[in-house]
Amino acid sequence: MHKVIVFGVDGLTMPLLKRYAEEGALPHIQQMFHQGAACELLPFISAWGDVNWVTFLSGQCPGTSWIGQGQPADNLQTGNLLSLMTNKGLRASLVHFPETVAATAPHFSFAPYWGRAATWPSEQCKPMGHTTRFGQRAGNKTVRQQKLGWPPSSSLAYHEKGAWQPLTQEQGKTVLMMNVQQGTALKFTVEENDAHQPQLRLNDMLFPLKKGQWSEWLKLDGYGVAGSVRFFVGRFDPANNDIEILQSQVILQAGIASDATLGNELLEAYGPFYSKWVVKASPNEDYLQATLQEGHEQSVWLSETALRLTQKHDFSLWATVHRLADESHHNCLGFVDPVSPFYQAEKATTFDDVMRDCYKVLDSSIGKLMQEMDSETTLMLASDHGAVPNEYLCDIYRYLQKHGLVTLDERGDLLPAQSKVFLKDERGGLEIFVNLKGREPQGWVMADDFDSVCAEVLLALGSWQILHKGRARNAVSLALLKNDAVGIGFWGQCAGDIVFAYNAGFVWGTSRTGEDICAVETPGANHGPQKPTAETSMASNYGVLLACGAGIRQGYYRDRQLKGPYRMVDPAATIAHLLGLDHATLDGKVMYDLLAPTR
Repeated sequence: MHKVIVFGVDGLTMPLLKRYAEEGALPHIQQMFHQGAACELLPFISAWGDVNWVTFLSGQCPGTSWIGQGQPADNLQTGNLLSLMTNKGLRASLVHFPETVAATAPHFSFAPYWGRAATWPSEQCKPMGHTTRFGQRAGNKTVRQQKLGWPPSSSLAYHEKGAWQPLTQEQGKTVLMMNVQQGTALKFTVEENDAHQPQLRLNDMLFPLKKGQWSEWLKLDGYGVAGSVRFFVGRFDPANNDIEILQSQVILQAGIASDATLGNELLEAYGPFYSKWVVKASPNEDYLQATLQEGHEQSVWLSETALRLTQKHDFSLWATVHRLADESHHNCLGFVDPVSPFYQAEKATTFDDVMRDCYKVLDSSIGKLMQEMDSETTLMLASDHGAVPNEYLCDIYRYLQKHGLVTLDERGDLLPAQSKVFLKDERGGLEIFVNLKGREPQGWVMADDFDSVCAEVLLALGSWQILHKGRARNAVSLALLKNDAVGIGFWGQCAGDIVFAYNAGFVWGTSRTGEDICAVETPGANHGPQKPTAETSMASNYGVLLACGAGIRQGYYRDRQLKGPYRMVDPAATIAHLLGLDHATLDGKVMYDLLAPTR
């Protein structure tokens, strides 16, 4: 039986992948280039994960497959890839894949990636740092004048991790309080054993720790928390009250699998699952090694389940998304790419090393998969987009207010009942809806005025500019009416009346000082709001696909400059072809030039 493993990687970009592989840092991925086939993938607007992983796996354009963040379309109704598999008695397993794809029975879903602003119900405890240096940690916290991300209240683009909280003193003992989302906080005391090593005490239990590495997992079921935790000691000098301990995320393991029996089998075989690490991937962080270890172990956990589910449980398709590489781009690429306004040659190497290390984490898992997958398996290493450096922040509501298209309150929040147009939080920030009477809950624009309002919006977007090195630069690269956006995959009731994308280097956000467009205040890189074709000499917004194994051509690279790029819907059609499925209901085309010639 033919099987396909899709090891998805958030944000993996081809220029960096090729450079690190050619340097010899990624031997297994370099082997994929030599023994398989590769190409770049053109993302849909917006170039962020939710839209593009949905289209990647469904094989259908956003107009059909994407309702909004966390709102999966009906597989059977749309006739997507999972529906085709169901009809032929084949099963897919989605492990930590975006929840916007529904893997309902007979398919299997484990810990769907939670992309909403609200707290994930399965998260018992946030990843956290505990410190005796709390005043210093809190004092060093930057008060940002800008928020980057969508919706406007989000600061997603900074990839901030768990906060620090203080280690306190009670009756001469150092106390670590672990807050639980749904339950009573756990109180640990931090002690020094006879060998001068750290240990934690919880009631009558002693738990040993080692400085500079993650501990074993501690089951908390006997203490009223249905999950496991582990700790990383960064500093331990109790004589001088200088202690810092990282605490892992704690996930409620029950209920995160659509099949509880199969989910428990994975947990018992490979240990607890976690979705987030404590420290962001940046050389500015004190304990980067903790993140690299967490990212590596999660990657290995995922690859182990890929092999088990395809080889022992007869799943024809397995897919995941690993997120360490994307995080490193957000935090590091702005220092490394010469296009960035924050580029400094003397710092570039340090930040480049972090991105390379994150790619090396991925390489080890790819090596495991290549070595242990059977001869009937096709391995795909894929990404949903890349990234390019940020240069300018764009506040769409502030700008539309200048043109009389929206009304904002004193805090800058939209007043829908007084606005001609609006954007929906769940749609990614690049679709504008006319506040049409009879269609929208607070709609008041009459049908006879619909076309004129759309014309006002298009005119405004086309004239949004900023002076850059003495020359005007347009903030918006393209803006299309919905009827014209069919060519880029948008139609149906969910799509906006106008679809647009920002130019390379322009990112959505809000500024405390109220500008509608201004330079970004901190280094960074983004993808979602920028045009899918954005690229520099070092980085690119295009996604990645490398394939090897059963049915794949060897030593082939598709040059998109000569042959054009494939789209995000094309891998699903190719997977359907490999699995022997009729893909007539899919929008993608089979990537025949990546496939081995048939005899």
